Amino acid sequence: MAQMETDLPHTRIRTIMKSSLDTGQITNEVLLLMTKSTEMFIKHFAKESYEHAKKPNNLTYNHLADLVQENDNLGFLLQIIPQKIKVKEFKALLEQGDESSESSSDSE
Repeated sequence: MAQMETDLPHTRIRTIMKSSLDTGQITNEVLLLMTKSTEMFIKHFAKESYEHAKKPNNLTYNHLADLVQENDNLGFLLQIIPQKIKVKEFKALLEQGDESSESSSDSE
């Protein structure tokens, strides 16, 4: 098999693949295909995010998070690329959680 040029480091992709409990032996061919597939996905994801952005002067984290939120096919990234919220909003969510857990324990 001819050597294909890739931009991502193969060692990093191998490490990520090995972090899965179900991964057996990783051949060089599989590693090359996974590396190239990952690069293609990242390029496609960045392009889609850029095109989806309202003001595409540059690509920001929020553009990526917005695309993940709005595209069901990217649901697997919801925990990895969540919408940013302000600390004030986070504290309000925590307080709501505390209140709901207190009310559920009161009814027991």
